[in-house]
Amino acid sequence: MRDSARRLLLALAGTVTGHPSSPAVDGAPGFGLPGLTGAERPRGPWEAIATTRAPDLPVERVTFVALEDGTLVVDDDVPDGSLVPLAEAIEAELAPPYEAAAVRDTEGVWAVAAHEVLIAAAEPGEAETVELARVGGERTAKVDGADVPALSAPAGLLALLDGAEGDAALTAERLDEATWVAERWAL
Repeated sequence: MRDSARRLLLALAGTVTGHPSSPAVDGAPGFGLPGLTGAERPRGPWEAIATTRAPDLPVERVTFVALEDGTLVVDDDVPDGSLVPLAEAIEAELAPPYEAAAVRDTEGVWAVAAHEVLIAAAEPGEAETVELARVGGERTAKVDGADVPALSAPAGLLALLDGAEGDAALTAERLDEATWVAERWAL
C-alpha cells in the first residue's frame, strides 16, 4: 500500500470512529475528542466526504485512485465494478483525478473520503517516490529518499512542479508502471 493511501485510511478511520489518529488533549472540555462537549469531528486531508452502500465490495477498507478517464486503480483484489458506488458518491462532490479511502462500518455503510491529486506519466524503471521543491527559482529533488540533481527527476513530475506559480513543492508515488500520483502545493 502506498504511504499516502495508508495515511488517508488512518485519518478516515479516526473520523469514522470519532477518535482522531492522534487526539489533542488540550485541557478543553471533552479533552478535544469528537462527540464530547462540542468538540468538532475532524475532516482530515480531503475535499469530499460521502457515505454509501457498496454491497459487492468484500473488504472492510479500501483505497483507490480515480483517473481522469474514469479508471479506478486499486491495490486490493476486489471484484470488477465493486468500487463504482464509492466513486459515484465522491464524484457528486469532486471530479477525478482523486485519491480516496473508504471504511465500512458495522451497519454495512461505507464512509468514503477523497482529495484531489495530479497525475503524470511514468517511464518503466523510474523510482517509487519523488519529492520536488522550487524556492526562489531553484529546484531541488529527492528520488527514493536520496538527493539528486533536479533535472534527473522524472520529466512528467518536473512539468507538474513547473505548472505551479512561485515557490512550490510536490510529492509523488508510483501508482503503477505507467503512472505517478502526486500532490502539489504553494510554499
